Amino acid sequence: MKRKEKLKCPVCTKKFIPRTFYPEEAMFSTSDGKKLSGFNGYINSSGVKPVEVILSSWITYCPYCNYMLKFVKEIVKKERIQSQSVLIKDITKKYNNYYFGFPFEDYSQYLSSVTVEIKSKIETSLIDLDLTSFENIYEIKDTFKLLIKFYANLEKYCNSQLHEETDRNLAHKIKLLKLPKDLEQILLELNEIRNKSINSDYELSEEDKTKVKGAINGFIFSLIEKHLKPIIDGKKLKTKYQYLDIRDLIAEIKIYLKNYFSIKFKTGRTADNEIISFLEQIMIN
Repeated sequence: MKRKEKLKCPVCTKKFIPRTFYPEEAMFSTSDGKKLSGFNGYINSSGVKPVEVILSSWITYCPYCNYMLKFVKEIVKKERIQSQSVLIKDITKKYNNYYFGFPFEDYSQYLSSVTVEIKSKIETSLIDLDLTSFENIYEIKDTFKLLIKFYANLEKYCNSQLHEETDRNLAHKIKLLKLPKDLEQILLELNEIRNKSINSDYELSEEDKTKVKGAINGFIFSLIEKHLKPIIDGKKLKTKYQYLDIRDLIAEIKIYLKNYFSIKFKTGRTADNEIISFLEQIMIN
């Protein structure tokens, strides 16, 4: 058997991944009427002993029709052991135990292998995305300094993506990034506010401060979505991994990404909640 094969039910013929395998011990009756399990139970059992017997089994069931399936977990065999001598009297009999692990990959193993596969794709995509310019951005508490730092990093990012446009002004570069229109508009507005703040006595209003934080989240999330959505889209995952409960896989991916972004950007609790909400949206839609 191949461990990673899907198990096929002999009754309903549907294929499935076993949730798990449950051990079942064989019971043997001793000469004094007691019930014992395992090897000792077999050795001490009364009556004629067969030369081979199943001591325990792995049990699972079909989730579609509830048919129970059994596989050997442990068997004992009475085998002839011959010494170096050629004399017949030197031939003895001995009981040997043979153990077998899960005959097929179970659900938890399958979920783990799929999660590792998805994580590998995510890591490769995030390396290509290169968010290093925006690391630690959430550590800046002063909104004006945050605005200046963000746009400095934004220009670096634009230059890394638009090699032939490095001499153009930032507003032009923002338009070439092909961002969602509402995000593009906010970034252009804040760029003008940044210029006014630097070149005059203009002070950021509370509305401006709210826009700054929203623009940073929106821009970073937009880049992440562009790279990750093809990998973690819930509907695509459900179609590809039909033997999984997609909720289990999504939960594993969300935990991984939340931890990744929290560490990467050193976010606070509020930003963490926004990350969770963002992941929920792009993985379900």
